Amino acid sequence: MNYWSVIKLKLKDQITLASQLLLLVLGSYVFILAEDHKLWKIPVIFLGLITGFLFRNKTKHPIIWMVFLLLLIIDLFYAYFWVANHHFMLVFMVLSVILFSYHKQGDILLKNIQLLLVIVLLVSVVQKITSNQFMSGDFYYHAINLGGLFKFLFPIFPESLEIAKMNSESLMSLKELNPNLTEHIVLKDVFPNLSFVSRVFAWLTVIFEFLAAVALLWKPKKIGTHIIFIILLFGILLTRLETGFISLLAISGLYLCKTIKLRLLYVFIILGCITLIMTKFGYH
Repeated sequence: MNYWSVIKLKLKDQITLASQLLLLVLGSYVFILAEDHKLWKIPVIFLGLITGFLFRNKTKHPIIWMVFLLLLIIDLFYAYFWVANHHFMLVFMVLSVILFSYHKQGDILLKNIQLLLVIVLLVSVVQKITSNQFMSGDFYYHAINLGGLFKFLFPIFPESLEIAKMNSESLMSLKELNPNLTEHIVLKDVFPNLSFVSRVFAWLTVIFEFLAAVALLWKPKKIGTHIIFIILLFGILLTRLETGFISLLAISGLYLCKTIKLRLLYVFIILGCITLIMTKFGYH
């Protein structure tokens, strides 16, 4: 049996494949949040199960997508200021898929995904460049010194790991003190020249996000565009395990990608993130 032929056949219809993976991410994410606001979610899930089971061959409406959308909206309504940014992105992606199930025009779906992805990246760029704390490198400086970023590097450098733990413990002790005492702490650098490195990394982050946004807006199907975008995804993964956000970005890339091998790479990224989401590893 030629397994590569089977894989290529599966990858050929990227809209169906990306939608299936989006549904898997959506199911995992909604399941994790299922315990919140049970009073409103139980009837939605119950009616969705009944309708899907009894009328799945009698209705043309995408029941499962609608049920998931309602569950997302419930969380959005009750925790608008607390839900993650990718929660909003997920809502718009689900809306795009629901609309596609009616108009059946792939070009419209892909255009919606493209514009959503570009807007998400550009808003992220604007948010960063308008933040003095980020552009000065302070955000990365404090996060790295406290062990919040580049965690994969710390086991390689035991001394850095110990410094990060000491910084974190000092900060926790400071929080327990009376703020009127005006006490303060000085963080020790886990790596040499961390202040300069943090500033450079902040600027590189903004530049790379902007390049990816422009490339996706200008040439959304070109190989070079997706290579830039995939590098950005790995950069985010290595910096901070934003598994939920990265999975949605990768699914968006899969929708727009025309190259079979790059589609396969997107699938690996998505399935890896889904695995981490299901095991509650990282920031789902």
